[in-house]
Amino acid sequence: MDDGSPVEPTELLAQHGVPPAQLEPAPAPPALSEVIARILAAPPHPCSACGADSATARVVPFPGVGLRWVDLCWEHGMSVRRRSRVPTTLEGIAADLRAAAGEAGLPQAARLAFIRSGNDYRTDHG
Repeated sequence: MDDGSPVEPTELLAQHGVPPAQLEPAPAPPALSEVIARILAAPPHPCSACGADSATARVVPFPGVGLRWVDLCWEHGMSVRRRSRVPTTLEGIAADLRAAAGEAGLPQAARLAFIRSGNDYRTDHG
């Protein structure tokens, strides 16, 4: 957090010497109502990193201990990033689309691909 760049919640807590086992176990996955109730709890849960009043809550997987609630104050909440699960390449996007099409039982799902046509991309249905 020293250079201002976002870190993963696991990294933030490691930087602050917080052992994951001391965090409260969390459900998998929590219902949105559970997350909102945790954020709005009175009194607020303490920030898992510094102990200040929390402003955010999330469930984070920790190797060896499983899912844990991570409550963060505004400053620490803004300093962490959510792990993106969105593919960053066209092939990654196509792979996700092929998988979804396959699960839906669509014909030719395995052949779904992007092909370049001039400056545009289109989906190959052939």
